[in-house]
Amino acid sequence: MLLLFDIGNTNIKIGFYDNGIRDVLRLDTVHENRDTDGYASLIKDYILQHRMERPEGAVISSVVPRLTPLLTGAVNKGFGFNPVNVSYDIKTGLKFCVKNPEGLGADRIANAVAARKLYKGHLVVIDFGSATTFCVISSKGEYMGGSIMPGLGISADILAGNTAKLPKMELKAPEKVLGDDTESSIISGLILGHAGAAERIVREIWAEALSVRGMRPLGNSTADKKVIATGGFADLVVPYMKGVKEINPLLTLEGLKIIYELNV
Repeated sequence: MLLLFDIGNTNIKIGFYDNGIRDVLRLDTVHENRDTDGYASLIKDYILQHRMERPEGAVISSVVPRLTPLLTGAVNKGFGFNPVNVSYDIKTGLKFCVKNPEGLGADRIANAVAARKLYKGHLVVIDFGSATTFCVISSKGEYMGGSIMPGLGISADILAGNTAKLPKMELKAPEKVLGDDTESSIISGLILGHAGAAERIVREIWAEALSVRGMRPLGNSTADKKVIATGGFADLVVPYMKGVKEINPLLTLEGLKIIYELNV
């Protein structure tokens, strides 16, 4: 059994892999105040309660530097081994064609690794999380770059926090485009606006990648280009977009499992 840690700005997801990801424990990143011992106890208790086998290994993807040593220490203290920590300079099966690969978020690397393994052709991975990130992977396994924009939750917070009369809204699917009150207008603008922005970025990515970056069509242009979505807000945004092949909510954790196998 493997432990898969996806430490994001909003949530910590801990996946338990045993012939498939059998369970996922989610924690609130912002309000987490456990120390190394606390995390070790939490994980061990969860494994006991769910009658899982003792883990044989672990891998961590983290974009929150303060939490990385805590979870690394918790694994070592609880189970007696060190986890693999994801970075561009471990084995990933990717060739990084970007200026500063050391600056890439570990979650983006894990997403790209999973997409490369699970899907064929030229790929764009959109992760609708705290930030909405776009990663481009060629059919040859080249990480070509991407884009980053504020996520849906951040956009909602900024709108409410920087205006006098607009409230913070619970994010949900809009009932209609034309809002007939403030609340429905905000929901419509946030969800449809985010979907439109994401769709435009994907369109521009394909245009630039195919003409400038050397990602030539492999045959049937539709079959050769795939857009895969993941992240907590994907289910809200993707229904209002065109061209997304699939929503894979476990894409990052799948990538972590693949990275572990490549490095251990």
